[in-house]
Amino acid sequence: MIIDGHAHAVGEFADVEKLINILDKLGIDRVALCPGLKNNTRVWPVPNIPVTAIKQHPLYNRYFIHPGIRFSYNFVFRDKGNGNEFVHSFAQKYPDRIIQIYWVDPRAPNFTENIERDFKRWNFRGVKLHQVCTSFKSDGPEMKQVVEFAEEKRLPIFIHLWSNKEASKLVELVKRHSGTDFILLHLLGLEVFSKYAHELKNIYFDISPYSYISEERLRQAVDTFSADHVVFGSDTPFDGDSLSKVMERVKKLDLSDNEKGQILGENMAKILQL
Repeated sequence: MIIDGHAHAVGEFADVEKLINILDKLGIDRVALCPGLKNNTRVWPVPNIPVTAIKQHPLYNRYFIHPGIRFSYNFVFRDKGNGNEFVHSFAQKYPDRIIQIYWVDPRAPNFTENIERDFKRWNFRGVKLHQVCTSFKSDGPEMKQVVEFAEEKRLPIFIHLWSNKEASKLVELVKRHSGTDFILLHLLGLEVFSKYAHELKNIYFDISPYSYISEERLRQAVDTFSADHVVFGSDTPFDGDSLSKVMERVKKLDLSDNEKGQILGENMAKILQL
């Protein structure tokens, strides 16, 4: 089974029939889907910058990528409606292909009541947090509430971290909630969590998007945490043909067929209890 463990209902993926056709064409069985930024479905042009050594440095995110995303999210993008409900409509139509991942904004009023209500209505399969878009602390009360909810419902948490400092704060939370799986998106926090590789068994790493993640860094994640803690994701539609490129990159890795199978879908199937 091949599962794209990280995609957005944006661009071609905002049309459920086109989404299914793309999955069929590429031989992908299922996709874990969440809304776009503030529920926008338009693809905004993003420069495709080749991976370089400096691009892997934490300061690249801190001073270039992340501030740009946060500014756009808070001052440029307009709210286009309930993106979680939009994704649910896709999952309802193709329940065997589309897995709903619920985007949570911990700053929103009554977010705990809303997430409880929506889980009863939709039974989504995971929770998405974007620390870059919505400013909250890894050791803050809002994060604690989200993790307690996820632990009670046996849901994994997908998180885009702001910095290595926030990754360090997250370590203690991950330790205290060993029954909850945490997926760190885009390999962010890899260096911080590498110090605890033999201690934390509930941490996983998403390897999207293609142009941001170097093969060397992907290899570092596999070597440090083993293939059973690395998951295939594309971050579609951002970064162009990331879906096919990341999949082909995994297939060409110098790994056993079993290890490739774990990365391409088996790990995510286990996380999502499929």
